Amino acid sequence: MKKVLLALALMVLLSMLASAENDSVTTGPYRVSFDLGLPHDTYNVTVQPPTETETLRGDKVRDYTIEIIIKNGSGAIGGGAIKIRQCNLETPLTPEEMVRGIREGLIKLGLINVETSTREIDGTAGAIGVGEGPTSGLDYKYYVASYYPSHDSLVTVSSLYPWDEGTLQLLKTIHIEMVTK
Repeated sequence: MKKVLLALALMVLLSMLASAENDSVTTGPYRVSFDLGLPHDTYNVTVQPPTETETLRGDKVRDYTIEIIIKNGSGAIGGGAIKIRQCNLETPLTPEEMVRGIREGLIKLGLINVETSTREIDGTAGAIGVGEGPTSGLDYKYYVASYYPSHDSLVTVSSLYPWDEGTLQLLKTIHIEMVTK
């Protein structure tokens, strides 16, 4: 009986591992992979066309955005985005400078109970912050994380998924690489 239960448990574990599949999308010169740890039928991944702008200093930047959108009818608050800014950086921000910027941004959005920290993301030192929505009756937390996967790319991840139901898994599994041509 123990062998049967062990075999059954092993089959269940293997089927769970087989269904845990990373999303992988290409946008511009980047391949982005991640796993929300959620069923794929609960969200859509949409790649937006790149946008180009110019900084105050006159440098050109190009943004690549991937949206993660809750499918209608799920009744959940969630979703997020991954934005890669391709730019010429003389000196990237330190994780501590990113923490300060994230804190200021969340406060400017009117969020309360803001917390920030440095955190490794995609094998790189980065920063993360979270703030709670100030509206009573609508309980949500908004997460923002930033890191530099390379000297000319800044990644910003935003998420309304609960920490243990999408956001943490996204931050643990996100990987960005240049597509070789």
